[in-house]
Amino acid sequence: MANEPPEDQEPEPDGDTPTTPTPAEPSKESSAERDKKTEEKPEKDGDGKEEQDEDDLRAAQGKAADPESAESWGRFSDQVDTAVRSLLGWGTGGLAGSFGTANFFLGETSVGQVGDRHGATGYLDVDLRLRSGEVPGPVLERIEQSYVEPEGYAELRYRLEQRQVLIIQAKKGTGRTTTALRLLNETCRAGVRKLDPDRRLKDLTAKDLEPACGYLLESLDPRQAAEFRTFHAEQLEQAMRDQGCMLVVIVDESVRLLESEIGDFVVTGFGRIRPKPLLERYLAWELAGSTTADRELLTRPDVREIVEQLGEELPPRELARLGRLLIDVANNRLDLAYVRDRYSQASSADFSRWFDALQDSDQRAFVIALAVFNDESVQTVATAARMLADRFRRLEAPRREDRARRVFATQLSERVESARAEFTDSTQDTNHGQVQVRKLRFRDDRFPVRVLDWLRLQYTDALDVVLDWLFDLGGEDEHEVRARVGVAVGALSQYDFTYVFNRMILRWAGSGNAEERRAAVAALRVPGQLPELEHVVSRVLKEWAERGTPALRATAAEALGSMTSISTRQALKLMRKAAQPTTAYSVGVGLNDLFLRSDPGQVLDALVRWSDDGRPPDRRDTALLTVLIISRYVVRVETSSERWPVLLWLAEQDDARRTQILVLFSRMLQTADLQRYANQMIKDWVQKSGRDRTIAEPLARLLHDIGRYSGDRAGIRYDLEHWAGARQSTTAAARTVLRLFDEEEEKP
Repeated sequence: MANEPPEDQEPEPDGDTPTTPTPAEPSKESSAERDKKTEEKPEKDGDGKEEQDEDDLRAAQGKAADPESAESWGRFSDQVDTAVRSLLGWGTGGLAGSFGTANFFLGETSVGQVGDRHGATGYLDVDLRLRSGEVPGPVLERIEQSYVEPEGYAELRYRLEQRQVLIIQAKKGTGRTTTALRLLNETCRAGVRKLDPDRRLKDLTAKDLEPACGYLLESLDPRQAAEFRTFHAEQLEQAMRDQGCMLVVIVDESVRLLESEIGDFVVTGFGRIRPKPLLERYLAWELAGSTTADRELLTRPDVREIVEQLGEELPPRELARLGRLLIDVANNRLDLAYVRDRYSQASSADFSRWFDALQDSDQRAFVIALAVFNDESVQTVATAARMLADRFRRLEAPRREDRARRVFATQLSERVESARAEFTDSTQDTNHGQVQVRKLRFRDDRFPVRVLDWLRLQYTDALDVVLDWLFDLGGEDEHEVRARVGVAVGALSQYDFTYVFNRMILRWAGSGNAEERRAAVAALRVPGQLPELEHVVSRVLKEWAERGTPALRATAAEALGSMTSISTRQALKLMRKAAQPTTAYSVGVGLNDLFLRSDPGQVLDALVRWSDDGRPPDRRDTALLTVLIISRYVVRVETSSERWPVLLWLAEQDDARRTQILVLFSRMLQTADLQRYANQMIKDWVQKSGRDRTIAEPLARLLHDIGRYSGDRAGIRYDLEHWAGARQSTTAAARTVLRLFDEEEEKP
């Protein structure tokens, strides 16, 4: 968008211009000598708070440098992504495998959500990894090729062309975003852009728009909706006309609009989409060019029977999922019997009969536990089910002597079959490496969320017990338990956010237990990705970051890193305010996640500003701690055997990033409390170069440039000599890097 301010550009009392450090005099101190000075540093005078702040910061630095912390962070993030997929069936919009792991990095990522999680009307998994800005051409082309127009599409286009502004009010899952993108792509020759959800429509003017572009605002804040009147709509219409633009605004059906004021701009729904044409279009597009697939699949009698039985209540996203399954059938990757079984069980009536017919509370507890822990280990599901069944039993049998359980009453295989589930064999990451594990999952991957939804709608007394059970599980040590429980609570919050938030999420977020706070982070992921609730979550995190207790600030910082509903600029601003010694580690982890889900250069640029000598000490310390975290936690997977440190890789790929990295590493090496950690990181990188020789030369160049920038080439060379002369695992690698370092010295 034209005239958009750079990220994190808000003026600060202490200025906002990065200061390039003046090169220092060469130093011959070794890391050991620098460490000794650090250890002998006298305690600062002051009250107990200052000493406590120093203790908190040292603890955060030690945690950031600990490899186990990196593994813990990576496993938890992975588990949250897995939980979202397993419980809700959502793709993660590029989040899984990009920031939810400590050993994978996508170089250029702009992760966020445009569109319903499963593009309806024939377009499967739109999942545009874009929060704001230009929608990629290939995405628009794919929508064009696979889209099936609903009955009211012509009317939608006519209304948009007449008024330049169209407000679509429809429930999620109807293909509302895909339809909006199709409309804008058809009517605007200069491309389609997504507006930042933080942008106020009333403030949008012609100078903010690129000529002939289509603009999409995927969710309208209820506060904006309540204030949006005829004057604002007409002013916006004129701005669009002046620039030859079109605007589509999507509003959830739960948001109240002033129909008497802006009714001419609003449409509610866009007609029915018939299953057969949609599936025909989807299969034809997916199977185009295939020489082995059954391209006439829909003409088979057994397939026609399935399609003809589909109810009109089946949402377009489910039709898209059916299309994906039929693609697998056409390519002989899946048996049609599975598809028939899945969609014969899909009706609400059949589901309710099945759940209500479950034989006893123990079996219902097993099904509910499986819904929360779908595709987790058998023991995890069984243990959680037993804990829930005991809670049911205490209510159903108030007298302790009536609560006996028959240990051999029901075989596990019988429980699994009754739950319409199955066993699978898989592997699981542990502190000791990958191990084989047997897991349980529903045969129909829609069952997890349907079980929780049915419980919410029909069994409120049981739901009350389940919420208490989930809350207690949120404090468990196991990553998979916290992640699954948090996501389940987040899923329930979409129906009554205030109740679930106050009863569970807020209590977790304000806890002194870091594990419970992580459960809150996982819970906020779900409403934070829903257009109708993302603005609420954004407001909550803003309040916590600015005025919350240390625990709430820490929770906000960790959540901000993975919350695609908040712009990078706003997230950086809030994390800057949350930066304190007690929250330094959480802010660092949040910035690390933001580094991976947005433009890394924006985050590095903020870290350069924050770490300048003129900044407040808390912010400076947090910025340099973040550099340590990114250095330790994130690597880039290459085709070679070894994984490159991400900052080394970025320094090789981009001169602008290289300059930022030189500044940040120089400042770390010049900061007493961080010198030994930065030095150890360099030593680890040298060791990596021994396992992958392609790392050695870029590493030597980077170390030489850091030494030149900081004025401490002699100190870095001294350390390389020390590692090369010692009898340890780094000896050979250090000699190679030292030789290449010296060659850099000899270059003109």
